Amino acid sequence: MAGGRSERMRATAGPLHKALVPVLGMPLLERNLRVLLSEGFRDIVVAISKAEPQIGEFLDALRPIANSHGAHLQILWEETPLGTIGAARPAIAGADTLLVVNVDNLTALPLRAFVEFHCEQLAELTIAAHEEHFQIPFGELDLCGHHVRRYIEKPLKPIWISSGTYVLSRAACELIPEGQRTDVPQLVSALIATGEHIAAFRHNSAWIDVNHAEAVKKAETLIGYAARP
Repeated sequence: MAGGRSERMRATAGPLHKALVPVLGMPLLERNLRVLLSEGFRDIVVAISKAEPQIGEFLDALRPIANSHGAHLQILWEETPLGTIGAARPAIAGADTLLVVNVDNLTALPLRAFVEFHCEQLAELTIAAHEEHFQIPFGELDLCGHHVRRYIEKPLKPIWISSGTYVLSRAACELIPEGQRTDVPQLVSALIATGEHIAAFRHNSAWIDVNHAEAVKKAETLIGYAARP
C-alpha cells in the first residue's frame, strides 16, 4: 500500500513521497519489495495514487529485480483515494488470500509464517499485533470504591497495537465497497457485524512506522544496530 498523500513526511523531510524516501540509502518501497521477494512472494501489487507518477516510474526501474526472482510486479493506480485497505478489493484479483504490507512500515515480521497462521486460523482477516508501552502523563489511581489502594506515578501501560500488516481472505476483500475509500477500522467493524473470525498474529519482531523525518533517523539507527555482528 503506497496510495497515501505522505503529508507528514513531506512536511518534515522534503518533497518526496514516503515510498521514495531513502533509509540508509534504500527507498522504503524498495526495502519492502526486497523483503517480499526474499520471503518467496511472487505476485506483487503496489497501490499508488494517480497523483504520484514518480512512484510508478521508480517501480518500473525496480522491475528487473522482481523479474530476477521470477516475480510479477503490477501497479494498481488509485484514481481516487481508497483509504488504508480499499485497494485490497481489486488487488486480490484471482487469488484466495492477500497479504497487505504498508510502504511506511519496516519490520522483521516473518511474513510467510504470518500468512500460514492466517490459513490455519480459517480467518477472514488476520492482523499482525505487537505490544507497545505508552507512558501515562499523570498519576494513576488504583481505586476500590472510594478507597485508594495505590498511587502509580506516570505508569507505562502495555497495549497491543496493529502492526499495519494484514492477511485477507477473498470474502473479506469482497466486503470492501468497490471504488470507495475504506479504512481498516471500517472493514474490521463490518466483519465483526457479520460474525466473521478476525485473528491476531502476536509477534515481538522489530517494527517501526516511518512517517516523518525523525522516524527515518530512528529507522536508520535500528537497521544499523541490527546489522552489527
